[in-house]
Amino acid sequence: MRVKQYVVETMPEAMLQIRKDLGSDAVILSTKEIKVGGVLGMFRKKRIEVVAAVDKEEKKQTTNQVQNQFSPVPRSFVPEAYRQTARSFVVASDESAASIAEKNVQEKTSDATAVSESSKLGSDMSNGRSSLSIEHKPRPQGADFSGLTSASGQQEQANDLQQGQLMSELQELKLMMTKLSKQGATADPLSEEFHALRERLMEQDIWPEVWESWFEVVQTNLSEKELDEVEAVQAVQLEISHFLEKRIDVGILPTTRIVYVAGPTGVGKTTTIAKLAAEQMFNKQRKVGFITSDTYRISAVEQLRTYASILNVPLEVVQSPGDTQRAISRLEECDLIFMDTAGRNYRNELLVSELQSLLAPVENSETFLVLSMTSKSSDMVQITEHFSKYGLDKVIFTKMDETGSCGPMFNLLHRFPLKLAYVANGQNVPDDLLKPDADSLTKQLLGELVR
Repeated sequence: MRVKQYVVETMPEAMLQIRKDLGSDAVILSTKEIKVGGVLGMFRKKRIEVVAAVDKEEKKQTTNQVQNQFSPVPRSFVPEAYRQTARSFVVASDESAASIAEKNVQEKTSDATAVSESSKLGSDMSNGRSSLSIEHKPRPQGADFSGLTSASGQQEQANDLQQGQLMSELQELKLMMTKLSKQGATADPLSEEFHALRERLMEQDIWPEVWESWFEVVQTNLSEKELDEVEAVQAVQLEISHFLEKRIDVGILPTTRIVYVAGPTGVGKTTTIAKLAAEQMFNKQRKVGFITSDTYRISAVEQLRTYASILNVPLEVVQSPGDTQRAISRLEECDLIFMDTAGRNYRNELLVSELQSLLAPVENSETFLVLSMTSKSSDMVQITEHFSKYGLDKVIFTKMDETGSCGPMFNLLHRFPLKLAYVANGQNVPDDLLKPDADSLTKQLLGELVR
């Protein structure tokens, strides 16, 4: 039996190589997904490990060939063959691969020599079956056949050969499976003290590329120091805090004149605008005005009108770029203007580009993207990619109180150069609008691991 191992990117590639090396009769013994390459066990690439095998064929050509007669291996040989294989495997495991191969060759040569004295035999071991091929020659007139082995003796010798070959095949297969199992049992490159951290971060839907980057920094900085689990958590916690500190920015700049608020439908843009306006009025003593272009939903206009009445601020409704310029002029006395844009299906390029036409190119303006923490990471990425085409400065995450997973926030901040300005964790205006804190968010991400 000939066995080969392949490491490929795709199964079609493996099939081509197997067919080229082993032929069309080869069979696949096992397939599994592995990771190769990388640095310090990180950034490894996925590959497929395929093990294939083909039976060795021994072909003998004779002058006169007769149809092969197939005789099954007697069932009585199988238990004994397995018992002898088990006994021999214990000894063979301590021998080198070269000595095992030499021993098998000697045994087969001895058996073949003994049988060749009586007849020429050909064997084809496949799936536990053997074939016996005896060369027949024309009987010369007057020849004496008294010295030939009887038919029953030939059958007995063939059966002995079959049993020996079966034992050899079983032993070879067992050795091969042991070798493959050792090769497949690759050690986890991540130190044991990081296992609990990895499980927690994966539960929080953190992408591997994100948590691997944190672990790599920690392992590089502390490569010469032995860490226990508590120290590993503390080191990673510090690295996550540094990650957030680089991405957290002040909310609305003092020099900002207009704040555009964009985002998909249902993320709470209108309520967020009311919270931002209240914060600027009560904490910064700035005079605020509202503009809304969300005329597609009557309830949205009425909701913002209600907030404007409660906060006692002016409200302008616009439907075109010209209306936007006139509304800004009418709110000239305001220190800060919030523009509520219509929620759009971010998958529709036409609707998103329509939004851009309403965003007047005014100096000292900022564009905030509002995203819901109940969204998946993949959806957040697509939303941000679409709205980034028209300029984004900062991001606000809402509905923090409606999910137990904050991983998508970290994934988005890792993927895009956006600054985290605010997080919202409820419907109360203005109480449920918070300025992000790196330490608090890190503890929320790690949960019970932080002591």
